[in-house]
Amino acid sequence: MDPNLVFPTRVLFSEPWEVRFVVSAMVVLVILGLSLLRLNRRRPADIYDPQRAWLRAGLYFTSCFLISWAAGILPTLRSSPIASAGQLSDPVWWLATVALTAVIVFGYGVVWRKGTVPHGRPLFILPVLVFGILWGLATGELLLSVWSLIEKTGFGPVAAAVGTFLVGGSLNGLWHSKYWDSRVSPEHNILETNKKKILLAHFPNLIFSLVHLAVFSNPYVFVFGQVLALTISTWVMHFPPFWGPNSAMVPQHNPEGRPRAEITSP
Repeated sequence: MDPNLVFPTRVLFSEPWEVRFVVSAMVVLVILGLSLLRLNRRRPADIYDPQRAWLRAGLYFTSCFLISWAAGILPTLRSSPIASAGQLSDPVWWLATVALTAVIVFGYGVVWRKGTVPHGRPLFILPVLVFGILWGLATGELLLSVWSLIEKTGFGPVAAAVGTFLVGGSLNGLWHSKYWDSRVSPEHNILETNKKKILLAHFPNLIFSLVHLAVFSNPYVFVFGQVLALTISTWVMHFPPFWGPNSAMVPQHNPEGRPRAEITSP
């Protein structure tokens, strides 16, 4: 194993918990998939509803965790400290970590919030926190899986950071525009603010998180950043709970959102 890699190459199923994890994840995928197929047969395809949104999200989360395991992310997180003793005593590490947190809080708590409208959906705190944390963990580990594949080419952490930004960021953006923002997330975007969200929230989050990872090799901070960002997003859009209020069951929406002039509800 190369000690310079954040996620060293390892043998799959080398630890007892891995078999249990993979079997459990596959069972969850089957249950969620069958449940979604059942609802799809009973409900119109062009209707957004919270139950199918949670089932689709669950399929995504579970798939991300399986990819994370196969790429060595999950085993590394299980065996590594959240922060090393050297990092905890390093003022530069603390400054960089606090700066990253501030960038994310500003990007999503201020910029992203101003471009988001909950359309009158009530806020259910516990489901929002559960969804946001799972979303952040899954997305963070998926992006780290891209990092893991790239760093094994031997070009170093800078190439891994740039490659993850270009490849992971592009795939994530495509996934959101073509599926997630219409089939999972409820309508929330204000059309005129989408570019500002990308430039002042999404890009800074990914760039600063990847730079932090490249410098300090601390994957926990990267995952923490994605959990923070996506939990704030889930909170701001008032993501509906699984049981969902009937008002959340509406015609399928445009993932880019509506122009500000057409939005009348708070």
